[in-house]
This record gives sequence, C-alpha cells and structure tokens, in this order.
Amino acid sequence: MRLFVNYLVVLFLFAGCSNARKNEISAGSQNEGARGFTLEEVEGITKLTVFNPWEKANDISFDYYLVNREKENPSSLAGKRVIKTPVKRVICLSTTHLAFLDVLDENDAVVGISGSRYISNPEIRQRMELGKVPDVGYGQNLNYELMVNLKPDLVMVYGIGSEVTSYTGKLEELGIPVVMVAEYLEESPLGKAEWVKFIGALFEKKQKAAEYFQKIENEYNRLKTLVSDKHEMPEVLVGSPYKDAWWVPGGNSYLANLIADAGGNYIGRNNSSHESYVISFENALAWGVRADFWINMGNLSSKKEILAADQRFENFAVFNNGKLYNNINRLSNHGGNDFWESGTVNPHLILRDLISIFHPGLIDEELVYYREIQ
Repeated sequence: MRLFVNYLVVLFLFAGCSNARKNEISAGSQNEGARGFTLEEVEGITKLTVFNPWEKANDISFDYYLVNREKENPSSLAGKRVIKTPVKRVICLSTTHLAFLDVLDENDAVVGISGSRYISNPEIRQRMELGKVPDVGYGQNLNYELMVNLKPDLVMVYGIGSEVTSYTGKLEELGIPVVMVAEYLEESPLGKAEWVKFIGALFEKKQKAAEYFQKIENEYNRLKTLVSDKHEMPEVLVGSPYKDAWWVPGGNSYLANLIADAGGNYIGRNNSSHESYVISFENALAWGVRADFWINMGNLSSKKEILAADQRFENFAVFNNGKLYNNINRLSNHGGNDFWESGTVNPHLILRDLISIFHPGLIDEELVYYREIQ
C-alpha cells in the first residue's frame, strides 16, 4: 500500500529523520550515505541494526541477526530477532521493497504484497494475475490468516508512525519474522538507494548489492559534476495543495538535496528542516512568482487539470511563464507510479532527468520519470 502513502504523505514528507540519527552510525558500518541502518559482521553472523524507522522516532533501534538456514542458532541469540537466510519467501508491504528485490533478481521470492493496484513491476503483476502473489492488506487491516498460510520466511514492513509496532508485534506473536525497512526516511538520494545492501544481506547477496550500489553511485556522482560549475541555477517550486494544505520539502530533505545536485535552487532551501511542512497558498503564490520551474505536482497531467484542481493557479507566474514537469512519465494502467518504485533504486536516472529539465541541452537523453506539463 506504499504508493498510496507516497502520494498523500511521502510526496510531502520526502524528508529525512532527525539530526540525532547522524550520530547513531557505528564504527562498524559499511555504509557510505545511508543513515538509517548499519550492517556488521559479529562472530561470523551478520547483524543488521535499523535506527528510528518511522517519522519523529527518537533513540529507537531494532537489531536483526542473520543466520544461514543450514545452521543452528547459537545460544547467544536466544531471545533476539533472528532471520534465516537466504530468504526464500517474502511478503512486501511497500512498492519500494519490490524495487530492491528486482535489482537483486529476487522477484520470484515475493509471495505476498500490499496495495496491489499501485505496483508497477511487470513480473510481479504477472504473478499477481496468476494468483501467485495475493494482496495481504494494509496496516490495521492486514489479513493475518492469509499471511500465516503463505508461510513467509520474512515480512518486510515500514511505518509512518509508531503504530507500526502493533502489527509487527502481532506478526512476531504468530511466529513470522519481521524486518523494518526505512529507506524513505533517508535525506540523500544515494542514502536511500544504499538500502539495497540491507536487502542484499537478507538474501545472502551482499556482493551483488554492493556492486549495484557502486555502479549507480559512480554514475550519480558523474552526473553531479556536469552542473557543479553552473552559476545560473534556476529557481524551483515543488508540490501542489492537497485538501487545502500545500506541503513542501524541508531545505535539508531528500528532494531538496536532489534538486541541488541537479543544479537547481529549491525555493524552500532556507528552511533547515529535514521534514516537510505546510505553506499557505498565498506563500506558494509568492514562491510561484520567483520560480522558473514547477515540479512534482501530484497526479496532475495537464495545465487544464491544474486549473480544474484550483482556478487560482491561473495567477501563478510560473504556471503562465515557467516550465512545468511532473514525475508521472511511468504511470501504470492500474494506478501505480514507477517513480515511487524503481526510482528508489535509480536515483541517477532521476538526477539525469532533473539536470535535463533545469539545464536543457546538457544531456542528450529522453526523460525517464518526468514529463513536461502543457
């Protein structure tokens, strides 16, 4: 069900976690950018630690110990969260989980999902249509009986708030291993993608995961250098109102950092928050006067639809004189948006799109996730 949350929350939360998380990374971490987890080898056993896996969590962590399925659990792990690896059967409660599995060639391991209508992955959709991957529900409406019958080795969950612990606790009571995945809270595009290492460890594919991340990291950094010496940086407006609330990313959020890496000036960059916040329509109108580009305006696909959503947009300077681009170029017939799915593991492609948008002529490639709105 993650895409629904992405549209209504994460689009506006495109955020990060608290500053405290930056000080929680242990010396044993192998991460380069991800702040939300560590991966360590402890006496031949992989220990995964997840930090503050929901919004506004503070000083909360979860430890998971990965033990090869052919070996017995050492007595030292009694009472701890143990996951047998490699995982063979997994239930994913987020579309982004599928993106990680896809690049690790583990689509066949998926035996259950949440929010079936929002999934873009063609292999998973085909298996859904064949009845091999049922929808297990979402949040407090999870179908626990179905989940037990699917006999998963693991359920990958995420939480917007602390209420996630109520149903993870229920799953653990039923004897189903659970792991928190909190990539959406990362502040940097590469940090979010680096969770592929976390997922790779669960499938005993650490090397494959590391190689994938290294490849996209190299390409992302190469693209950044193309605009590193640009002195003329366009002003960028983000978002659109939802139920009269216009949420914008904090100045130190994932999207703000992505725009900066693409050689753009996010208008809300002076806000020091890692989390999103609400601005008034009047404030947005003032920002719209400054903006050269307007991006990520929900599901709106034309200027006609924008005006139908709110007639006041006809007074937006950027609407009349600027350039409009939305991240809807890979919409499925079922309501899914691949930007929220495969985009998680392809930050270099999103960056390339934004560079092409903000600095026309610099890159000779077709847009992948974005489309111009006319």
